Amino acid sequence: MTFLLMIALLFYLAGAFYSTIVFATKSERPGRELVALIGAGFIAHTAAIGLDWWALGHFPVVSPKDVSSFIAWAIVAYYLMMSSRFHARALPAFLLPLVFLFTLVSLVLPDKDHPLPSILEGAITASTITQIIFPAHVTLVIFSYAAFIITFICGVMYLIQEHELKAKHFGAAFQRLPALNTCDEISYRSLSIGFVLLTLGVVTGIIWNNQRDGRPWHNDPKEVMAIVTWLVYLFIMHYRLTAGWRGRRVALLSIVGFIVVLITWIGARTFGGYHVFG
Repeated sequence: MTFLLMIALLFYLAGAFYSTIVFATKSERPGRELVALIGAGFIAHTAAIGLDWWALGHFPVVSPKDVSSFIAWAIVAYYLMMSSRFHARALPAFLLPLVFLFTLVSLVLPDKDHPLPSILEGAITASTITQIIFPAHVTLVIFSYAAFIITFICGVMYLIQEHELKAKHFGAAFQRLPALNTCDEISYRSLSIGFVLLTLGVVTGIIWNNQRDGRPWHNDPKEVMAIVTWLVYLFIMHYRLTAGWRGRRVALLSIVGFIVVLITWIGARTFGGYHVFG
């Protein structure tokens, strides 16, 4: 529902301005005001997605317009869940403009009256388990992307802070960004959660494929890139746990991993395949 999505956009915009002002002025204003703005936007956004699902009769994450809206919603949901544990006041200043952009793209992209792709028609008319697996698969993958976005942002903040320390230039960025340990801890927690979610997303995708047409693997470009993404984050997780990699090395790898995520999410569309619909 466009009206509810516009309301969500306005709350996200207000939150982006608020968090940017707090970040730029080193204000100690209470974080609950920002959480209230984000929460109000999230409620309106959730209602918009729910009403679209009810009106369409199928999971409303098919077209690029739908996906842009859902990724913004997932980022906000993930942030609200993690904000109760980690109080990194600078993080919303980096995150909310991105949420605003995704939501705006969803509103700007035209509504196209395309018939439901055949790949999804079968899923909707199939057994109950198949109808459940598709929304679960998409939700898990997109939430993993949301976690990896947090990992990426924390990696960038870590590198900025480290540069300030090495240069012994304790300027504005040093005063406002979280401590190195905080950046590293949030990054690792989001990396772990994102990896688990992506693993479950890949598994449910394979199950859905098999339920839909009896083929668990199609050599589809997006399937291949999803496995590449999974292997990249497996590599990071493995060396983080076994070799004790942390800090700068993991921050750099998290940026590389996020680039692979972007290629998987956006670039794979240019290669065709049955995953490209909408």
